[in-house]
Amino acid sequence: MPKRVFISYRREDTAPAAGPVYDRLSRLLSKSNVFFDVSTIGGGENFETAIASQVAKSDAALVFIGDKWLAPVQPAGKSRIWDPDDYVRAEVNAALTRDVLVLPVLVSGARMPKPEQVPEDIRAITTKNALPLRHESFDDDVENIVAAVLGGVAKNRSWEDKGRLWSKIIYAAIGTFSVLTLILVVALTHFLVLARPLSTSIGAPLTALMLIAGSLSGVWIGLTYERRKRGLR
Repeated sequence: MPKRVFISYRREDTAPAAGPVYDRLSRLLSKSNVFFDVSTIGGGENFETAIASQVAKSDAALVFIGDKWLAPVQPAGKSRIWDPDDYVRAEVNAALTRDVLVLPVLVSGARMPKPEQVPEDIRAITTKNALPLRHESFDDDVENIVAAVLGGVAKNRSWEDKGRLWSKIIYAAIGTFSVLTLILVVALTHFLVLARPLSTSIGAPLTALMLIAGSLSGVWIGLTYERRKRGLR
């Protein structure tokens, strides 16, 4: 059975980083196995009960921590994490009180909070080994996070294989279509000028060979372009 992952983040703090990680985990585990947004909790549901239920179903919880994770409610006030109704506090507390892997993810150079900066009920988060998620090494850092959650060697985790396969298919199809369209234009031009099909002029075997060669060339052109777009050679 696939693992389930709970993602905790503060929207105004780490949403740009948490979103892509959610997308990549979803490719591996499916969206139904990755809880990402508290907005999916139905109206009228008890928030803490719903969060506890989602965490209880999970095998791991990713806690995204950025520079604004401890942002105050107001400039002179305490950090939001001290608010009993803070949803991030509820998520972290639910994860820490259950037998799940709790992995802090430090975004863009953020530092792990000190014990005195957080309430006692989630203070254990400060003792967890954290992993960084940096813009300059995003792909490598995500591989390390996925490996920590799912097990295995980071470089052997290729959550993008499915996406790359479809990308290759699409580009190969576009390349083939483009080349065959060019051949069709040549054939139509030949017919308009000489008033006879191209196959009559060059013969059916050569026409078939041209179409096969054109299709293969289109596939090669499409795949080559796809590789260059991904920065490969």
